[in-house]
Amino acid sequence: IAGVNEPAARAPSALAGVGLVLLAFACARRWYDANTGLLAGLITATSFGYVAMARQALPDLPLAFFVTLTIWAALRALFDQSLGGKDQPGSRRSWTIIAGLAAGGAFLMKGPIGIVLPIIVIMPLLIWQDGFRGLRLRARNSDLYLAACVFLLLVIPWFASMAQAHGIEYLDRFFIGENVERFTTTRYNDIRPFWYYFPILAGGLLPWSPFMLAWIPTLWRALRARRPLPTTEWRLAVWALAPLIFYSVSVGKQPRYILPILPPLAILLARTIRLHLAAHSGNRHLFTACAVLAGFFLLVVGGLVYRLQPLLLNWTAVGPTSVALAIMLAGLAVAVAGVWRRTWVPGALVTASILSTLGAYHVILVTPGPAAVEQMANMVLTESQADEPYGRHRSFDRNLVFYTQREFVELPILKAAADLLRSPQRALCILLAEDLATLEAQGITVRRLGEVLYLNSGNFTMHTLLYPDPKTHLQRVFLVSND
Repeated sequence: IAGVNEPAARAPSALAGVGLVLLAFACARRWYDANTGLLAGLITATSFGYVAMARQALPDLPLAFFVTLTIWAALRALFDQSLGGKDQPGSRRSWTIIAGLAAGGAFLMKGPIGIVLPIIVIMPLLIWQDGFRGLRLRARNSDLYLAACVFLLLVIPWFASMAQAHGIEYLDRFFIGENVERFTTTRYNDIRPFWYYFPILAGGLLPWSPFMLAWIPTLWRALRARRPLPTTEWRLAVWALAPLIFYSVSVGKQPRYILPILPPLAILLARTIRLHLAAHSGNRHLFTACAVLAGFFLLVVGGLVYRLQPLLLNWTAVGPTSVALAIMLAGLAVAVAGVWRRTWVPGALVTASILSTLGAYHVILVTPGPAAVEQMANMVLTESQADEPYGRHRSFDRNLVFYTQREFVELPILKAAADLLRSPQRALCILLAEDLATLEAQGITVRRLGEVLYLNSGNFTMHTLLYPDPKTHLQRVFLVSND
């Protein structure tokens, strides 16, 4: 509809981010009050994990939106009356149909996981509330059949057309390779520990995650009194914990997989912050400690941005230094607000998050002039003579095809690159400097047509931030030909 361009490619993720903000707001407003809903929406809108994903042309944030909408609609259909709502005629059927539509959208995004996540959240809540007959007691069969029909009508045409266009291999690759093997094997990444997602979760909810410490007294009192959490808090906890446990036991772990966990946590954080702001002085010290810790983390973020200067080739020292200073001042303001004016803390955190994310985006993710991938794409198009094949190995895997608008040769291993360069016809190949050196050492003669040196933000790790070394973290990529 909008053509092939960057805004169109990023629009689904951006719209999904807005949708998640509105869902968090609507859910918290209905279950608590308008002010809690507003704060839940602000937390969702300014959490680092969501902001980072909302500009990337990946299906993970739209998946999180559809999964969240499925769970929210199912909860409205099954538990609305027990959550303070009125069981109006036809409302359950409407919400059940919305759940079916949303589940279909989630399935189209990334397959079976789109219905697995809602099921592992809803079923424990039904069993806890009504036993194993919970679904039959709370939902009419006709409504469930209607939702299933809506789901199938949305999903089947796409997969049928893809199977017709690409053969049965497409279904095997999608359902087995991209789902079963991704979950159960090391095909896409090495085995990672069970606790892998816990630091990612804390980082994804920054700058708000320090306020999770305020949950400890409530949980401790519940354990000592041997009484369950309030119904709403319990449902939100299951909403967050079930997907977290599911992904933690999987072999294939990627940071972006746990995006559907953040909305219920944002609502719980909003509720906790609102209660502490309304409480007497007994909770003041804990709230202050959380605010000071959040300010400290922002100071650390500012310091890490300042340390990245050696890797930011296209910027003078003024840009990164200004951004780092702004983030650090915002962190200081959060800490001061926690000590002197607790009611200012939410606004200070929102402001700090906006400064941090916009600053990091414009200094780290955006460079003056064409990005490295655009430079390489322009070289490929300039050096191409008669639409000869080109391939890339271990570089620009996701985005080069977008900027060249040309098919490429898949080179999953270095030997495939060697075979391409040994072919009798002219071919172009994109290689990292170390891979090119390996091929030249094997006696393969190539002509170097151009190169780019850049910081690959997709490979950011904590080591990159703590020890930014140009020799280690900057990638030099060459375009070569075999003529």
